Amino acid sequence: MLNARKSLAVIVALVACAILAPAAQASWSVTSGAVAAVNSQLQGVACVTTSNCILVGPESGGTTSALISKWNGSVFTTQTPASTTSELYGTGCNSATFCVAVGANYASGAVPHAESYNGTTWTTTTTAVPSGSTFAELSRVACPGSTSCFAAGYYHTSTATLPLVERWNGTTWAIQTLTLPSGATNAELAGIGCSSTTACTAVGYYESSGNPRRTMILRWNGTAWSAQTGVNQSGATLSELQGVACTSSTVCVAVGDYADASSVQHSLSETWNGTTWTLKTVADPSGGTDPALYDVSCFTSPTSGCEAVGGYTGVASNLEPLAAGWNGTAWSLQTVPKPSGATDAVLSGVSCPTTCMADGVDVGSSGVPSPMAVVGP
Repeated sequence: MLNARKSLAVIVALVACAILAPAAQASWSVTSGAVAAVNSQLQGVACVTTSNCILVGPESGGTTSALISKWNGSVFTTQTPASTTSELYGTGCNSATFCVAVGANYASGAVPHAESYNGTTWTTTTTAVPSGSTFAELSRVACPGSTSCFAAGYYHTSTATLPLVERWNGTTWAIQTLTLPSGATNAELAGIGCSSTTACTAVGYYESSGNPRRTMILRWNGTAWSAQTGVNQSGATLSELQGVACTSSTVCVAVGDYADASSVQHSLSETWNGTTWTLKTVADPSGGTDPALYDVSCFTSPTSGCEAVGGYTGVASNLEPLAAGWNGTAWSLQTVPKPSGATDAVLSGVSCPTTCMADGVDVGSSGVPSPMAVVGP
């Protein structure tokens, strides 16, 4: 569920066992040219324009290191990360000369990690470590200002798992004080979206004694973070949000997954209108099972819709990439191809300035993972 997109081991295990509507069944295409070498995967992407995207993920093959690739509209160029002991899971850009990538540094235990990009090189920025943390990571980051970013993730203590938000002011990272839903004992954040420096939404899940896992939504108003009331499917035995995108302080779309009363998994979506969150139906893929949406991005214009990506188990028990388009009223499933030779594939990140770039991982018959990127729809 929530951590599946971060762990190649999970993917390999699964392999082993008003608005201009994107048209229904709109298609995506695999990008030309190799993204990077095999034994790696991608999990986050941020595009300033359709010809300027940064894609990040963790290297694989038993090493702890990061993969950064830049797309210029035609080819990918592998870039050198600032750290050789860190993995990267998410990235956000405010311009072609200001991007941030986040993850975890494993040089000694696991602590939050962030790197900044000036259009030429990547430089480590010192993050804050939560008090009492035994393990911590940042999963996603949004950069609504020219020197302002918000990163979301989680950390473990000896007794609990707790959500984490850090704010970058152009000089330092600072841990933000979070107000959790009443009764929450454990919680994680997986996604964050900002429409401005004074309007951000972070999403994930929380657990409370005797209750099933529920969606968690936290809102930043420029001064403080507060818990909002998310919506859970009736009878759900588990609900969690994985990604969120906001085009204004009153328009947000969040996605994730839930398990019904029979423990069957389905995609989950809800929207924010400035006052309340409302559930929106996402159809299960025909013949597929266990779909989940991991990320969502809305086009630069607030009136142009959104795209969400994820994965599901297909009719042949292989993992299949999943994409859906939101037209302001309903979701429509879309066709996503797998790279040539891939038996399994899943998408983890998406960014849509005008058209979209989505990234993830595919696995061929040899069982070796490769980074995957598609454009569309």
